[in-house]
Amino acid sequence: MTESSTPAPAPRNPIILCRTCGQRHQLHDNHVYDYCDIVDEELTCNICLQPLVNPMDTMCGHTFCMRCLRSVLNLHKFCPIDRRPLTQQDCRASSLIVRRMLDRLIVLCPNTDFCTSKLPRSELEPHLQNRCPGRIVGPGAPIRHGQLTSIEINRKPNRDLGIYFVGGNETPLIGVVVQEVIPGEVVAEDARILPGDQIVQVNSRDLRDIPHSIAREALCSAETPLRLTIYREKQESKAPVFTTTVLQVSLTKVTGVPLGIKIAAKQSEQGIYIMEVLESSLARRDGRLKADDRVLQINGFNVEDEMPERVARIIRDCGDRVEMVVSRQVQVTTPEVIQVPPAELPTEPFTLLRHALAPKVRAEKTVNIKKGNKECMGISVSGGKGQRKGDVPIFITGIQADGCVARHGQLKKGDILLSVNGTSLLDLPHTEAVKVLKESANARSLTLRVIEGDTDPDNETHGYIPSWLTWLSLPECCRQSHQITLEKVPNASLGFSIVGGNDSTHGAQPIYVKTVVSDSIAAKSGLLKCGDIIESVNSVSLVDISHKEAVTLLKNIPQRAQFTIVSWPGTIV
Repeated sequence: MTESSTPAPAPRNPIILCRTCGQRHQLHDNHVYDYCDIVDEELTCNICLQPLVNPMDTMCGHTFCMRCLRSVLNLHKFCPIDRRPLTQQDCRASSLIVRRMLDRLIVLCPNTDFCTSKLPRSELEPHLQNRCPGRIVGPGAPIRHGQLTSIEINRKPNRDLGIYFVGGNETPLIGVVVQEVIPGEVVAEDARILPGDQIVQVNSRDLRDIPHSIAREALCSAETPLRLTIYREKQESKAPVFTTTVLQVSLTKVTGVPLGIKIAAKQSEQGIYIMEVLESSLARRDGRLKADDRVLQINGFNVEDEMPERVARIIRDCGDRVEMVVSRQVQVTTPEVIQVPPAELPTEPFTLLRHALAPKVRAEKTVNIKKGNKECMGISVSGGKGQRKGDVPIFITGIQADGCVARHGQLKKGDILLSVNGTSLLDLPHTEAVKVLKESANARSLTLRVIEGDTDPDNETHGYIPSWLTWLSLPECCRQSHQITLEKVPNASLGFSIVGGNDSTHGAQPIYVKTVVSDSIAAKSGLLKCGDIIESVNSVSLVDISHKEAVTLLKNIPQRAQFTIVSWPGTIV
């Protein structure tokens, strides 16, 4: 008979990230402040020995923090200092003068990574909620584009965040970028973080320049509530962008041929505008004047503030030659790809203070195993071509204790299988690869070509999946590229940024997709993900070219762009 388990009761005084003081403390404890100066002893609580918070006076003339005093009186019915009988009904709020003195104490903003403000204690809460660059947006409040946003997410113990991420300072991405959000998990339920968002901090731990594995550990081990600082690329404006150009047009009058322009003033705008260029006129033959051009000068006369009748008279009186200066609004075309600037976040300029090292390519090895009679291999595998998360090689997800692989001891969970007894497992669907492995189980010996996987495969919630860095370090023979097509929209960018190139700080690197802007062409297609490697576009290779050359090439692609990419699944947390 098994005993039914009941969930552990929630702690009665949980640790929270307080919205009043911005510090982590237990729910029923006093607010915590960082004071700039030494506080007078007369304004200090004799129980907690900290500056008074919500001060209360006793009948015997002593002053304590309200919560400190109540916690004492719940146990003992006397004053903590002179031991005189005391109850909560005998206490009252301190005078307005004392409370104002406490309110004027200067404190530091706790969001020291983003804010250096010093302000009166009473102004800290509105500062944290409305003005602080590192402020936490409320539940349901959206993440702001083009700036840092801090959000708070609660998760139950032993539950994953439910995201795939890429990046780490071993790669040109450097930062930690969300590749995919898993439906039904914590982040998806919160519904604010999107693919392409960069996670800058988790619970005040900086993730901008740390190894991939350390970022994974930080995200997995962070205690709830999680405070995540997110940077989201600025969305491209839906409204067209215009610039003003000035043109000088000279027209020589011809007898019998009209000049051919109609001018008028607009009700909503200042100035005189060409409303129409008539057929078979001098202006139409010349071809430079257009409707909506604003007339600035005629034969040296400034006509910006003149009435239409006065401008028409000036044109008639010009003689044989009309010299016009007009201005025109010209729509600006948007670059096709976003070039990541050196300072990627709206904070202090961020540069690498060390020589960045790219992950080393993993070497393959050959493993020979002799099988006993009727002895099974005893492994379970995953991966293969056409998987939901993309085309990945076959890898070991489990080893049974009674199989020949376990007895031999040279393979482990996470190792990647390239071939068995001379039959390649690369480029095979999962079912075909499993069929090959089962057929080889009838042989008396096994010869396996293997690439060693992760040294510590510890994520079991969703079943074992190698990390993104493991996929990235595989030799070129394991890469399975595929093609995608993106259709451009006039005057809109494709909406992704790139890093890498043969001039990267990590040495010669492929061109990586760093971020995909939400609601862009690339994001809506769902075909291009953060961390993807672009090998070519429209049959033009991006291998072994500089970052600047790659940006120039991507800017000049035509309306239909066909990319050849290598797409590895991110690391799950």
